[in-house]
Amino acid sequence: MSVVLLVFMVPLLAATVVYLLRRWPLPSTAVAGLAALLLGWLLWQWPAEGAVLFLGRVVSLSQPVLLFGQRLQMTPAAQWVIGFLAISLAGAYLAAWRVSPGRSFFPFGLVLLALLSAVLLIRPPWLAPAVWLAAFSLAALVAQAGRVGSTRGALRLLWWPALTVPLFLLAAWHLNQLPLDPEDLTPLREAGVLASLGLLLLLAPWPLHGPSLSLGEEAPPMVAAWLLVSLSALSVTLLQTLLTGYQWLQGATVPFGLFTVRLPEVLVWGGLIGCAWAGLGALVQRNLSRQWSYAALFSHSLVMIALGLGARSSWGLVWLLLLSRTVGLMVSGFGLAVVRQRAAGRTDYVAVRGLGTRLPLTSAALLLGALSLAGLPLTVGFAGQWSLVQILGNQDWLQAVVVLAGALGLALGLLRSQRVLLGRLDNLMLEREEPLTVLLAGLGLLAVVLPALWPQLWGDVLSAAVAAYTAAPAP
Repeated sequence: MSVVLLVFMVPLLAATVVYLLRRWPLPSTAVAGLAALLLGWLLWQWPAEGAVLFLGRVVSLSQPVLLFGQRLQMTPAAQWVIGFLAISLAGAYLAAWRVSPGRSFFPFGLVLLALLSAVLLIRPPWLAPAVWLAAFSLAALVAQAGRVGSTRGALRLLWWPALTVPLFLLAAWHLNQLPLDPEDLTPLREAGVLASLGLLLLLAPWPLHGPSLSLGEEAPPMVAAWLLVSLSALSVTLLQTLLTGYQWLQGATVPFGLFTVRLPEVLVWGGLIGCAWAGLGALVQRNLSRQWSYAALFSHSLVMIALGLGARSSWGLVWLLLLSRTVGLMVSGFGLAVVRQRAAGRTDYVAVRGLGTRLPLTSAALLLGALSLAGLPLTVGFAGQWSLVQILGNQDWLQAVVVLAGALGLALGLLRSQRVLLGRLDNLMLEREEPLTVLLAGLGLLAVVLPALWPQLWGDVLSAAVAAYTAAPAP
């Protein structure tokens, strides 16, 4: 049996059981979380190649599979990222247990995990955006969570993959024309331009960040946190897969009117503008959900800069930023979800004023998790941001200043929000935190602080990520 089948069978079978148990929150959450955690742990424990014995059956880790006429094959990078997505989904389930992310999140989150895995497994990778579009068509329903009203956050998830599908299919068509006249390199150049445009849309640096902001503002916080984590991991892995399998893409350019620039330059400058924009946006906002969305944008922009730096950066730095972003989003998303639930679904300053006096640990998780996205010292996000700032400072001190200015604006906006949360409480009948909420918030605070105090906690995980990304074979 191929590991590809296992990647689909475990979440889909668990999703069926969870759907049948959907009226009982505790068993359905337990089954969903354990299934995701088991799959992630297995993929992280198993070697990248060869075969393993699982439940009395031999599981091949690199054997391709044909499903619905399409070839699916596991690579080291895909194996590591699918494990990462599964473990982060288990964390999202744990945090969402005490808040209401919508009943659809628990069963359909597992279905989404299977579909997102297919994005990373399908060969050739030019077909990945089509699967991506199918996956996020379901994600739009999960993000809407049965709410009546605005559908902007859910529907905007479909913009970029819908535009990307024809670009990648046309790029594949141009590559198929190359054997007809090997001396004519025009198809190769056209394919490079189309693929670069497609990757740019999926990576979504500034000003393509709009769907991410809408998602963070409108979707349930834990749903939004996991989807934002998944978007970054998928786009980074697809970029790595294409650059590894088609090395001529490394010199491809992106046309803008009368001039062209290389994709790495767009990512660096888009990331820098994104950092400044996020800092300014968080500074002037008067809504917790919007500030949280800008914090997510700031951390995503850091990843884009690290990708654009190429050889001056490293996969270790990229994944350090992605892992710290995941922890920050999950912890702050939990705090935001509890605050939103206590404020009857609202997160504007008027509705949340004083809630921190009754929800002290939850508010601390919200603030510290979001500040870690800004790279505050003694938080999980500091090491990655400081390493990136040092690299930028060595090549252009002004770029480092832009990143630090964005972080400062974000931090000031978040501290202003904390002042509101600790203000005068109008609803004196508001209940205090439940013991389980206190426990989850405490675990979140530890997850934010401990990696900053003991950076060696990241050592094995980052080494595994770098090994998987550098060992990925050509498609």
